[in-house]
Amino acid sequence: MLEHLITHDDDLRMVPTDRNELTTSVGRLHEELRALPEGTDPARACLLTRWIGIGHLCLGHHEEARTLLRQSLDLATETGNTRAVVATGLNLADAHRYAGDVRTADALYRSALDTARTRHPELLDFALQHTGKHLMEHGDLAQARTHLQEALRLRIAKGDSELIESTQAALDRVELLLDRP
Repeated sequence: MLEHLITHDDDLRMVPTDRNELTTSVGRLHEELRALPEGTDPARACLLTRWIGIGHLCLGHHEEARTLLRQSLDLATETGNTRAVVATGLNLADAHRYAGDVRTADALYRSALDTARTRHPELLDFALQHTGKHLMEHGDLAQARTHLQEALRLRIAKGDSELIESTQAALDRVELLLDRP
């Protein structure tokens, strides 16, 4: 939905490729969300609130991101969409991590990782990647490496070169940090 407007900075955090365009696109999604008729399938509201939250996260609006991603996670939970619970839980964890709330981020990453392992193995590489980057940022480099190596193995099996490249970049960063005195 907004993927084309998001990239990663040197710290492997999501940032806009074009801040003005991302701001405009987030505004359009807000308008669409507000215009949803009563009784609309909650899946659409869940998707919109998730992407609006991701947009705010990339723009550095952490409070707005957390609020919208929490709404999206609640909708996903209420509708029983465990795939969306995993994906949105990871995004909400990122929002807490970016804002410096390590404890909440950690709990959200672990919950999403557990759900991916038990219910949605097709999302496990994403959960491992996000959790690995969280661990790396907070100095648990050995665990970060373990998570990212498993994510890389799964992504190689999937054969998606973009995902492989993303995980390799995170692993390279961990290795660089491990080699520092």
